[in-house]
Amino acid sequence: MNKEETLRFIDKQISLEHKIIEIVKENVEKLGNAFVKDLLLGISTDSQKHAALLKSLKKAVEGPTPFISEKERDKIAKGIEAHIKMEEQAVETYTELVKKSDDEQVKTIASMIREDELRHHALLKELHKTVIEPETLTEDMIWDTMWKDSPWHGSPGG
Repeated sequence: MNKEETLRFIDKQISLEHKIIEIVKENVEKLGNAFVKDLLLGISTDSQKHAALLKSLKKAVEGPTPFISEKERDKIAKGIEAHIKMEEQAVETYTELVKKSDDEQVKTIASMIREDELRHHALLKELHKTVIEPETLTEDMIWDTMWKDSPWHGSPGG
C-alpha cells in the first residue's frame, strides 16, 4: 500500500470510528440499563481513542515526527515507567477479583478490564522502547550534526 492509499485508508477508518461513536450515542441516550449503557459507552471511548490514534498516524505517514528534547524525554520516561508499574498492579488486582468473585457479571467486567490493562502495559513498554529512546534529540546529536564534517570541529583553525 503506497502513501496515498494508506492516507485514504486512514481517513476512511477515522470516519468509521466517528460513525461508531454517533451510533453508540444515539443508542444509549435513553437506555435505562446502566451496565449495558456503560459497556456501550466504553466501546465509544475506544472508538474515540482509535480516531485520535489514527489522526496521529496520519501525521506520521504525511511527514517526519518531531524529535523530543532530552528534558521532555526524561519527564515522559518517568511518567511511563510509573504508569507501567500501576498497570502491573491493576492486572494483579483484576486477576484476583476474577479468581475470587462468585458473581459472573463481576468476573466478566473484571476480565475485560484486565485484558485492557494487559494491552496498556504492553503498549507502554513498547512506547518506551520505540518512541522515547529513538525520538530523543540529544545535545550530543546536535553537536555531532553541526561539527562532524567541519575540518575545524568548532575551533578556529582546527
